[in-house]
Amino acid sequence: MSGAKAVRKYTVVEAVAHGTCPICTMLRHRQTQLVEETGIPSAKHLCNQHAWALARAGPGLVAADLLLQSLRTRRTEGTKAARMPCDLCERLMREESDKLKELARKMETTAFLEWMRLHGTLCLHHATRIAGELSPEGRKMIAELLSRTWEALERDLADYAQHAGRGEHAGGGVLGRAAEFLVCQRGIPGEETQC
Repeated sequence: MSGAKAVRKYTVVEAVAHGTCPICTMLRHRQTQLVEETGIPSAKHLCNQHAWALARAGPGLVAADLLLQSLRTRRTEGTKAARMPCDLCERLMREESDKLKELARKMETTAFLEWMRLHGTLCLHHATRIAGELSPEGRKMIAELLSRTWEALERDLADYAQHAGRGEHAGGGVLGRAAEFLVCQRGIPGEETQC
């Protein structure tokens, strides 16, 4: 169990510069902050991902308190508690909505919109979610951005598959880029369904 660590908050502009989906980047950093620093006021239910994240990296007092709350809720409410949404996931989803609005506001500026058109990236989940908040020009940029990303991933994955078939595994980062594009960054609540 580690102690509390300082986690920097990222602005939209800083997150975009990472070369990954900026919404995923900001949510991942916020999730780390919630798990490793401050926690949340209560946790009647935790999903598998967040229970293990707390056990692995949360400050002892915060992790013990949140896991104890979840344990007691599960004991008193039984299977009803098992169907409750994860409190950390719900918090992240609310913050995701705020971050999407922040990014949409930034995309109202021509220079930022053009930069995103040429260099930006979004995962499919966040591209779909933000498109409805944008002007027709912004929606056109999203379509171009997705097309550019799709083509690059298909080309890079095909190239990697050829090399992997020969036992050469350099360039495997494309696998993570493809996974992020399809389903968000690891651990970020998205549109996934339970297995």
